[in-house]
Amino acid sequence: MKRVRILSIFLFLAMLTLSLPFLGMAQASNIDTDQLSLSVETKAAFAYNPFTVESRVVESAHPYANNFDYTWTITKADATQIRVHFTRIDVERNYDYVYVYDDSNSQLHKLTGLYSSGGWSAWSYGDSIKVRLDTDYSVTKWGFAIDQIEYEGGGGGGGGDNVLENGVTATSSLAATGATEMWTIEVGSDAQSMYSVLTCGSADFDLYGRRGAEPTTSTYDWRGYTSGGEEVTFNTPGAGTWYIMVRSYSGSGSYALTVTITYGGGGGGEAEKIGVFFWASDAGTSTVINEYKGYLQDEGFTKFFEFRDTTNFAYDFSTVAAYEDSDDIIFFYLFGHGNFDGSHSYTAFRTGGYSIVYSNQFRTYCDGLDSTNVGLLISSCHSGDWADDMVGGGYLAMSSSDELHNSWAVGPLPGEEVFANYFWNYVHNGYDAVDAFWAARALMPTSGSYVQNPKICDQCTYNFFG
Repeated sequence: MKRVRILSIFLFLAMLTLSLPFLGMAQASNIDTDQLSLSVETKAAFAYNPFTVESRVVESAHPYANNFDYTWTITKADATQIRVHFTRIDVERNYDYVYVYDDSNSQLHKLTGLYSSGGWSAWSYGDSIKVRLDTDYSVTKWGFAIDQIEYEGGGGGGGGDNVLENGVTATSSLAATGATEMWTIEVGSDAQSMYSVLTCGSADFDLYGRRGAEPTTSTYDWRGYTSGGEEVTFNTPGAGTWYIMVRSYSGSGSYALTVTITYGGGGGGEAEKIGVFFWASDAGTSTVINEYKGYLQDEGFTKFFEFRDTTNFAYDFSTVAAYEDSDDIIFFYLFGHGNFDGSHSYTAFRTGGYSIVYSNQFRTYCDGLDSTNVGLLISSCHSGDWADDMVGGGYLAMSSSDELHNSWAVGPLPGEEVFANYFWNYVHNGYDAVDAFWAARALMPTSGSYVQNPKICDQCTYNFFG
């Protein structure tokens, strides 16, 4: 009789625990840790189906930006359910929000204010869960940070269980020097190139790739082995499962990994919206680029190419040209260090002046594209000819300054160019590209030290944004 009563109590507590809302829809300062402990004990008492907890670092900028709206997708391949653990949430109450969505995009939580002790989210039934930060035009706070995921299924987190999607940035972390993490990506038979970018803050992480088997530090098909992060292009990679290993050469911390496979034959005959980012890391920041990418996603852009600190602009542009076709819509955002040689504007997208590209040269590259729906915005000093040299091609081309003046990176975010900040925020608020240009231009000073005088070539028949 006592056993029956005890079992009944456990069943009641288990049902109660599993029904507890995460953080609550109302304001709270922390999670009841006794309730969390009870949940773990209840699972143990009934030998609850095997769940795995593993490190997964996903976080906003600290502090985050105003007018920011971005969604992080966290995936564990083959998981049947997944949830995330927040270490802390701190957003402006009733004005800025953290949303959590399940695998089918249904809202699990709408959170605002301070949750100093964080907590676990509700379960998403599927292999992914999404976290969105949406902020208004004023007042910023610390943001949010995730340090762990818990999931059922998914193979227990062993080598190769982390699956990359083509062109989609994945995030994680390494705890110490010598630590490794393995990822996989499926590559088709008509792949032309594999472009891998690893960013890791102040740590020094390396990147190894191998087809059909896990790479080691001595056996691999390609590797990135420079200081800091890595950028590796590997041509004709071959079909099959590719294993990508991230290894800490020194240091620890979070990292972001993007692997982009470029295929022959373009986009398969279906119209696609493509966003392309060329940027120098000492001019801008990943936070800025992710913000603008989020705005393009809001406009229906689903394919992205991102080239940071490129060493070969022509080759990277060719990977875009190999992908796109005549039905596609392409928008370029370029952010680098510019100058004017008396005839044409030119810009460098890497520290030290590597990959210098002239405005008339970029026009030649664009003329070689199949798509005729091509737009660009360049944030660069003395960049007026990037608009002038696109005249006659049916393009939309906008420069942050004319060829005689500087562009000023004094926006609200560190490394954010001021004209681009105004432009993208007008786009985010429903303006089409041309109206956003003129609205942003009206805010530029016409005298003093910070004159920019943005320029536009408005000949494209396609209405970008809005």
